[in-house]
Amino acid sequence: PLIRLAVKVMLEKEGHTILAEADNGVDGLEIARKLLPDLIILDLSIPRLDGFAVISHLKSIGLAVKILILTSGDSRNFAMRCLQAGAAGFICKDDNLEELVGATKAVLSGYSYFPESTILMLRENVQAANQESTLIAQLSDREITVLKLLSQGLGNQEIAESLVISHKTVSTYKVRLQRKLNASNLVALVEMAKRNGIA
Repeated sequence: PLIRLAVKVMLEKEGHTILAEADNGVDGLEIARKLLPDLIILDLSIPRLDGFAVISHLKSIGLAVKILILTSGDSRNFAMRCLQAGAAGFICKDDNLEELVGATKAVLSGYSYFPESTILMLRENVQAANQESTLIAQLSDREITVLKLLSQGLGNQEIAESLVISHKTVSTYKVRLQRKLNASNLVALVEMAKRNGIA
């Protein structure tokens, strides 16, 4: 309640209208459905339905509302998950509540607001994905086909029969694919294939 009061006072001072408050996820969802706010400021650790479940419900019913997470806890663990879940911003209330004003302004203007560490992590993930897709683009059609069949769980013999090639040739393809894609084993190879839509 104390944090909610501080948030309310701070945002009203900036000219925002607070439509409602809730101390649990179920009530929060109900209020959001009824009042259709522009922005929801959401804590992750709320009773009856946690923050992630609330985001998921809001997305599933297609409510076009921006969600700004204001929570305690380590931003490194949660900020990326909130971004992937569909939140527009993330602030750790252990840092500084003053940050909320800027974050609210940014999110309502259509921007995302996340810690720098999250943005860096996202960039690294994108770079890794780009490197993988570059490696996959260099594979031959037959190698792609073998990779696809491997990621579908087929064994060497089944792949050999399906492609009318020898069992030994399939083994050769597997070794070649691992080498070309820098995959240490079959599991890593299959995971990379699935990440890149080859399945």
